[in-house]
Amino acid sequence: MSEPNRPRSLSPRARLILALLRRRVRTPVAMARYARRHTAYYAGAFRDWDGKTFEALPLLTKATAREISPYDLLAKPLARKVFLYGETTGSTGSPTPSFFTRREFHAATLLAYVTPFFPVLRGVLGRNRTCVNGLAFGFTVAGLSFGDMLGNVGGLVANVGSRSTLATPERIARAIARLRPAVIAATPGDFLGWMRIVREDYPDAYPAVLSSLEVLLSTAELCAESRVRRIEEHFGVVHVNTYACVEGFFALACPCGENHVLPAYHTEVVDEEGNRIGEEGTGRFVFTNLLKKSTPMVRYLLDDWVTLKASECPYGFRKTVVPHGRYEMTALTPSGRIGTRHIEEALFRHGLMGDYQVELAADRVRARVEVYDGEVEAGAVGAELERLFGLPAEVALVPYGSVTDFRAVRMSKPLLRFVDRRPTSQQKVPAHL
Repeated sequence: MSEPNRPRSLSPRARLILALLRRRVRTPVAMARYARRHTAYYAGAFRDWDGKTFEALPLLTKATAREISPYDLLAKPLARKVFLYGETTGSTGSPTPSFFTRREFHAATLLAYVTPFFPVLRGVLGRNRTCVNGLAFGFTVAGLSFGDMLGNVGGLVANVGSRSTLATPERIARAIARLRPAVIAATPGDFLGWMRIVREDYPDAYPAVLSSLEVLLSTAELCAESRVRRIEEHFGVVHVNTYACVEGFFALACPCGENHVLPAYHTEVVDEEGNRIGEEGTGRFVFTNLLKKSTPMVRYLLDDWVTLKASECPYGFRKTVVPHGRYEMTALTPSGRIGTRHIEEALFRHGLMGDYQVELAADRVRARVEVYDGEVEAGAVGAELERLFGLPAEVALVPYGSVTDFRAVRMSKPLLRFVDRRPTSQQKVPAHL
């Protein structure tokens, strides 16, 4: 991000919202008691709990969420007030449910006011209100919540909704060429594809599209910091990449380069067997929402492999989460557990930003990586992978679109860009969902 666009401090409104948020949250123990009192699932799961020792509570796993009725997680006092139902994509198992009251759903707008990026967004929308929201519309709330947030903060929003035969990549690119938005919301991969189609199919409009575009809001797929910066530099945009879950946002992207855990969440990490490590460290991610009452999630094992750590953020945030990828998609190597983020950091720091396939064998690592633009040395990329895995690396740099056809309708969500082919592999998920 260029220095003139970098916000210097949180706005008075942001500080007020954070102060009110901290006053309204419950303690983890109080939230667990509420869940036991008002939901069918927790009434049974916490039946023998002493009501005091939070760490003694069992984890809510995706397998359990698959077996029970969604209504077992719905709090009885708010059963008449919920108006929206959402699910995860179920990327490593059956989807996890969540209900929303109107106030809970519109909370995304309040969080927009909190982020240090908001003054940038407000300035951009003051010059050009047009926004294209290309996040998928389906069971997840990402597309709905981003569209709602952008509209509430002053945007004129075109909700195009990707991944359907009605909103093909070519049609979305056409809309971008015609509307010339200041803000696009999309997954990183979709954004790159649409912009390439605009460049190829509407070459006369492409310079004006680039001139108008100022902000990319991305979510729904892990995007390493090096890829965030590469996209930012290539397109001349402010790239805000948000780490979210079934409930929406639990972290705020910050200009300091980190994702900060919101004070509405109690976060923990557990080891591979599910034993608690603590509130800092590297492990499988567990969270408890201390504010959301309609669907209380207490010690929910989101099961991303993350690092939780203290932060010295200049904007005052004090806890950071670094996602490394889905736990089930990681690989245990002599140098440690490697996930999607580690691989992306190795690939994208050399100017790459397209899609990729990495395969880990017992004696070597192989990679096919798309070159979006410019020239990249395969040797430099290979050296990074060799340092990461401690094995010889074979790298093939291929034209953009060779790994993923950016003009094809996305009928599934790609999961295994990194495949562990060794006999010791622990990966047990499908290649696509």
